[in-house]
Amino acid sequence: MDKLMGVLEEKLVPIAATLGQNKYLRAISGGFIAIMSATIVGSLFTLLSNLPIKAYTDWLASSGFGSILALPSQATIDLIALYAVFFIAYTLAKEFDVDGSGAGLSALVSFFLVTGRTEGAYATAFLGAKGLFCAMFVALAASRIYIFVVKRGWVIKLPDSVPPNVANSFSALIPTGIVVSIFLAIAGLMTLTSYHDLHTAVFTIIQSNLMRFMGDNLFSFIFFQFMTNILWFFGLHGGNIVGSITNPIYTPLALENFAAYQAGQTPTHIISGSLGRCFISGGVGSMFSLAIIMCLWSKSSQFKTLGKLALPTTFFFINEPLIFGIPVVLNPLFFIPLLLITPILGTLTYFVMKIGLVPIPSGAQIPWTTPPILYGILQGSWKISVWEAFSILAAGLMWFPFFKVADNKAYKEEQGLTTAE
Repeated sequence: MDKLMGVLEEKLVPIAATLGQNKYLRAISGGFIAIMSATIVGSLFTLLSNLPIKAYTDWLASSGFGSILALPSQATIDLIALYAVFFIAYTLAKEFDVDGSGAGLSALVSFFLVTGRTEGAYATAFLGAKGLFCAMFVALAASRIYIFVVKRGWVIKLPDSVPPNVANSFSALIPTGIVVSIFLAIAGLMTLTSYHDLHTAVFTIIQSNLMRFMGDNLFSFIFFQFMTNILWFFGLHGGNIVGSITNPIYTPLALENFAAYQAGQTPTHIISGSLGRCFISGGVGSMFSLAIIMCLWSKSSQFKTLGKLALPTTFFFINEPLIFGIPVVLNPLFFIPLLLITPILGTLTYFVMKIGLVPIPSGAQIPWTTPPILYGILQGSWKISVWEAFSILAAGLMWFPFFKVADNKAYKEEQGLTTAE
């Protein structure tokens, strides 16, 4: 075990630390976090218009109020690529200490250029989840060009007496003009290809293939679960590091499920951004279960007190009190359960959804602090809530033997101290 951890620490941790500090991955992650509030609001209004009460939904349809409740989702989730392109570009510029609003605006204009217009209207299909990958490409490329121009000093500089907001607008003229010119050329060149526009090319060549591979591939999903858990064991935020790679794929899959749910159809993507919370409660390692057994069966005052402190936080998916309080980080005794529990539960969850025993989540964008059981209800089915309860029990059974060893050790140490006193 010590040899394995030594190898992981030597080989894996430096790579993960490098990824965690990568400005481009941080920009993608930060951009998605920035738009989270809008997508959550849109999802909540969709859930409100799809409550499983026939009389209520019939009234919404007959009164026309249903179309009004649909507007927030249409203005948020259906336009998610627009928000993503601005905030990813904005965040990347900030990473390089450059004005984010100018970079974000130039990226947004560039996005519209490559989207193109048909009979005077933009292709709305690529303004939502289908255009996310292209949005990320445009955001990173446009922002990086903008940053390059600014760092070179190719900006209009006005006297200090000019108000800052006016000076900033003029200083953004040349960088924005260069960015827009480059993407205008790209848009023109794409019309000469069989794809006709950049969106179609990116979606066909990259996004659809990645979504097909990762969306239908249990092994890749479990691999990323392993990687997240290993990184947390070494004290690195595995969710942020791995999420910067997986979110661009799993988020569009969840949004496709949500579009189907809105249309009254059955979601088809088992693996999506909504799957993990169907079996993980209390953060990495499903530690809500660990907090419960610490409260109920601890003999040592250390574990009993820590369990009481962590129970309310893990209920809301915050488990740092256990990660660093026990600690689980770099603790060989807890390496095996931390590594294996969520992959095991993830595999079971995949198959119960595959055979139809538990429905696929709707893909609603719900706050990450949503408690278990309630999460399943908000994802469209009480059966998901029942499965969450089962997963909490199963995780507790897997945590229990390792917890008892640690608790007994802590209890003996406490008793020894008491005797010595």
